[in-house]
Amino acid sequence: MDLDNVLHGNTLRIYLHMLKKKKPLGVREIMRELGFSTPSLVHYHLNKLLNAGLIEQDGSKYIVYKPVKIGIVKYSTIIFGKVLPRFSLYAGFFLAILIFNIFLFLYQQLIVLAIFSIFSLFLAFLIMLVETINLWNDLKKYYRITEK
Repeated sequence: MDLDNVLHGNTLRIYLHMLKKKKPLGVREIMRELGFSTPSLVHYHLNKLLNAGLIEQDGSKYIVYKPVKIGIVKYSTIIFGKVLPRFSLYAGFFLAILIFNIFLFLYQQLIVLAIFSIFSLFLAFLIMLVETINLWNDLKKYYRITEK
């Protein structure tokens, strides 16, 4: 089964919610927390996740069995129960480095500033290069699919 075709729309919303909660959830609990109109709609999407092998059923509750990193999930991370784009983490990290560089500049630590700046820029370059290559490879897969 192609997981990219399973994880989209409401199925993706339910999967991300279950990843964030990290505990078994019931159909009605998911329905209330995500604002679905009927339990049968939630059950339909849970069955899609079950058939894909992404979640397990434990009595009347469901839990993520196999976290996967595909589609939009690949470019996000969960911190303190919040789904965040990875790039927001990079932005926060490099903002902290920028503030540290300003602090060094204000206190006239120019040699340390120069070394730290070179290291910071090189690190930023490497991270963005890896992310660009990953995104480019995903785009190539997408274009191969749409050309068929």
